[in-house]
Amino acid sequence: MGPGGDFRAKNINLFDNLITGDETWVYLNTPERDSLTWKHPSSLVTKKFKMQRSAAKVMATMFWDAKGVVLLDVLPQGQCINAAQYCSTLDRLRDAIRCKRPGRGNENSTTLL
Repeated sequence: MGPGGDFRAKNINLFDNLITGDETWVYLNTPERDSLTWKHPSSLVTKKFKMQRSAAKVMATMFWDAKGVVLLDVLPQGQCINAAQYCSTLDRLRDAIRCKRPGRGNENSTTLL
């Protein structure tokens, strides 16, 4: 039997039992791009100051499964991720799974990647 044959034979979708996550920095202020306009090649170019992203940023952690986002956790500005903070995020993830995905809240039904 080929890869995944046991799952197909038992009508089990492997992806229904997976939850994965990622972390990224989110800038609190991004420059607006409303002033961008299409111009004719022969028209004069207007001078604009180059806008830069703000240095203020927060860490966002998101977990999702095949059905969509399960948890979006934003670390308050100025805090760093550490073991205690990450354990707290995993506790909130467990609660979110129980709330948003009833029947998948036990340890044997969900795999975190």
